[in-house]
Amino acid sequence: MRFGRSRLSHSQFAYGWRSAKMRTTLTLVCVILSLCYCGMAVSQDLPDDILADQYLLEAKKAMENGEPQTARRAFEKIEALDTEPPLEFYFFFGKLLVEHGTNVDDVRQGQASLKQFVVNIEKHSEYYKPTLELLSVAGKTIEKAEQLQTEEAKRQAEAQQRAATLKDLLPSLLKSLKEQMVAIQGGTFTMGCTEEQSSCDDDETPVRQVQVKSFRISKYEVTQDLWEAVMGKNPSKFRNCPRCPVENVGWDAAKLFLKKLNALTGEHYRLPTDAEWEYAARGGKKSQAHLYVGSDDLDSVAWYDKNSGNRVHRIGQKQPNGLGLYDMSGNVWEWVEDCWNKKFPGPQADGSAWKSRNCARHMLRGGAWTSYPRYLRSSNRYWNLSAFLRDDVGFRLVGTP
Repeated sequence: MRFGRSRLSHSQFAYGWRSAKMRTTLTLVCVILSLCYCGMAVSQDLPDDILADQYLLEAKKAMENGEPQTARRAFEKIEALDTEPPLEFYFFFGKLLVEHGTNVDDVRQGQASLKQFVVNIEKHSEYYKPTLELLSVAGKTIEKAEQLQTEEAKRQAEAQQRAATLKDLLPSLLKSLKEQMVAIQGGTFTMGCTEEQSSCDDDETPVRQVQVKSFRISKYEVTQDLWEAVMGKNPSKFRNCPRCPVENVGWDAAKLFLKKLNALTGEHYRLPTDAEWEYAARGGKKSQAHLYVGSDDLDSVAWYDKNSGNRVHRIGQKQPNGLGLYDMSGNVWEWVEDCWNKKFPGPQADGSAWKSRNCARHMLRGGAWTSYPRYLRSSNRYWNLSAFLRDDVGFRLVGTP
């Protein structure tokens, strides 16, 4: 009889190997869990003053590594302990809040912590000078923040006062607007690059006959006080000039203003069409062949790049045209209703607006305080993106007769 170890099948061997591996893995897991538990138990068994020292080391290390949020969590653990923090806590906690605080209250808390620290150390301490430097930074930061808060509070108070004033003025502003609408008798006129015009662009040709129905147009460009009274805010760059034209408004914003204005008044104010604007600029049925709106002498009728002083001006200071309309040349460009067409597509029979082609862009007329003289001619046409804002772009209103 032969004695010896029996031969294992392949499946028996594999099963035994997996069982052994599983037992080893479970043993390791138990060891790790035991160590973790023991570590937790040790930490829980440490006195609070030693835990405070441990958390302080963690906070200092985090600050050295550029991890202020991790450091702050470690400091919060110290604050939660039932023991007086180590003296160094007040320095490093204050330093963290002064250098990495997210608001002025953090800086104030950091300042208080540093003050508590500096009165409890000797002047020859290595921390004395850095603490004073941090206190200086904290003081300047707090002073600046308080100054900004004071200025903001002042601005808000002034804005509230102005809003209340404008609310009281709104009825008189709306009344004045209605009274300042100038009636324009309809008729047929020659539109585009007529004989007196010079340096014309391609979009001013061909010259064509356009018929325009009667309408009313505002004597002045829309002013900042009227805009603010209706909209609640003044978007203009050149503020604190209530009777200056509102600027820094896009075509879309002008349309929103008109919607609110009409709701307040029950009127049907709108932007002029391209044809209406030029018909009124040329003087309507009283048309005179001037290069600019109302005169061949540009300085007498317009604010432009040579005489504006690099800013917008109060309405109505220059001479009007033959219909009594002011600033149609210069001061600010004026939005009209029409979509932009580089090539004039042919006159509308009634002078109505073109609302096809490139309607992401709308037309501007009249030139501005920034413009060269050629852009202030009666026939000059320009464009801009409908939502684009510029400090030399505004508008005037048109109404039904």
